Amino acid sequence: MRRNHRADVLPVQESPPPWGPVEIRSLRDRLRQADADERGRTEAAWDLIVVGAGIAGAGVARDAALRGLRVLVLDARDLAFGTSSRSSRLIHGGVRYLEQGELGLVYEALRERRLLYKIAGHIVQPARFLFPAYRGDRLPLWKLRIGLSLYDALSLYRSHGHRVLRPAAARALEPLLREEGLRGAVTYEDAVTDDARLTLATLQDARRHGAQVLTYAPVVAIRRADDDQLVELDGGLRVRARAVVVAAGPWTSERLLGVAGAHLLALSRGIHLVLRAADVPIRQPLVVQAQKERRILFVVPWGARTYLGTTDTAYEGDPAASGVTASDTDELFALIGKVLPGAVLGRERIVSAWSGVRPLVRDEHADPGDPTAEISRSHRIVETAEGVIAVVGGKLTTYRSMAEETVDRVIRRLRQRGRLPAGVGRCQTHRHPLVAGEPLSPLELQNPLLGDLAQRHGPLARDLHARIEADPRLGARIVEDLPYCWAEVDHAISHEGAVHLEDVLRRRIPLALTDADLGARVAREVATRLVTAWGGGAADIEAELQRYREAMRVETGRVLAPC
Repeated sequence: MRRNHRADVLPVQESPPPWGPVEIRSLRDRLRQADADERGRTEAAWDLIVVGAGIAGAGVARDAALRGLRVLVLDARDLAFGTSSRSSRLIHGGVRYLEQGELGLVYEALRERRLLYKIAGHIVQPARFLFPAYRGDRLPLWKLRIGLSLYDALSLYRSHGHRVLRPAAARALEPLLREEGLRGAVTYEDAVTDDARLTLATLQDARRHGAQVLTYAPVVAIRRADDDQLVELDGGLRVRARAVVVAAGPWTSERLLGVAGAHLLALSRGIHLVLRAADVPIRQPLVVQAQKERRILFVVPWGARTYLGTTDTAYEGDPAASGVTASDTDELFALIGKVLPGAVLGRERIVSAWSGVRPLVRDEHADPGDPTAEISRSHRIVETAEGVIAVVGGKLTTYRSMAEETVDRVIRRLRQRGRLPAGVGRCQTHRHPLVAGEPLSPLELQNPLLGDLAQRHGPLARDLHARIEADPRLGARIVEDLPYCWAEVDHAISHEGAVHLEDVLRRRIPLALTDADLGARVAREVATRLVTAWGGGAADIEAELQRYREAMRVETGRVLAPC
């Protein structure tokens, strides 16, 4: 067993420690005891508290924990509840950012994509994207060719370079493409991922290095307490830390940051629609131009499903309630239908949908009426007069480098104040895989069940497979035409911090996004396993089912069948 730099930090586990009801209750009890203890009010129990368990907060927590800091992560909801489970599920350099002249952002994103292949190879998979060009498109084929040549250069030619295809070759590669007006296409490399599980794996590695994570713990105030920061939770519980980082995504506001949080963000809503692969049988991820806008859409194969998106419209209000509108749906179908006329598109064909709100950093010099698609996806680190640090904006792809820059700022401030613990090291997040253990061998991957589990759990798939061998019932599929099995449900409850039914069915095992019934047929059984683990009863099961119905109504606009 390896140890961290500091002697008072917990030893590093070879796999993440259990994260179920017992561990969650124990952490809550420890925080209450620390608050009740006189010493807990006069000494910092933590070096760093991270407010927000999305991908940015997860990245900060992992970076800080690997350096040897004592880290606590707090979130008002589940991990990855917001933008981090509602993205386009892509790890990409951002081809369209080239047109906006953001070469630095593209270079950073392509570098981070390469690093994620290395540290998260089980869940960040390279793919060849097809980008067709039609007569009258804003970006003709010659511009795509120039742009992708620059894209290859900014990747330092470390990925498979782009190819230019004539119309016949493009349709041979993707027969679903409309023939009329097709001028050709380019293919290039980017990557697909599972955004929620990427966030989970990042947090799990932070936990493996000693960090603690408490979800469903809303932060109501942060204030200075001598040389420390005092974080107050809903219910009056207070936790003291030497530093605080706010990584609250679209919930970043004056409430936690004071005047530094005012007018900081412009929110953009984007939706995605999920259909059966048989209705949109594309062979590889497809890029579609939105006419008259500097915006592109994606159509992405996803096993037995295909999803398409995204819209990009200004949004105001609660990010958790953005939802999917009929006009959004019609817009997506209209744009995609022009390029894929043979696809079966219609509201009655929708399997599921999701809606997310992007936290874009507002440019104070820009015209407030500019479309949100024109706003940069760069991040910004701000610091309040009271010393609270916040990281805002950015992309899923660049979360690791955002975290490194943020933790560098934290360490610099702690050093200036003489509060930096001894033995804190440099950033190590680019060196170590998110999931410890040897990658599965080619022979192991020939086992269909083990190979399938590895795509979501990496080397930890061996542990799940061993449980299935001990109890073959756990290997049964939850839903017949989807790959998820019952062992993953039990693992989500005992080892992945799931508190509510929606945590399991939306962010650990995405039946809410892939099952035509949104998981309704198995929701009661999953809720029963969850509530039993927490020691609840029949009323708690009904409460979980009702909570899940409401979550699905808000996000997808659909009313679940009786569970």
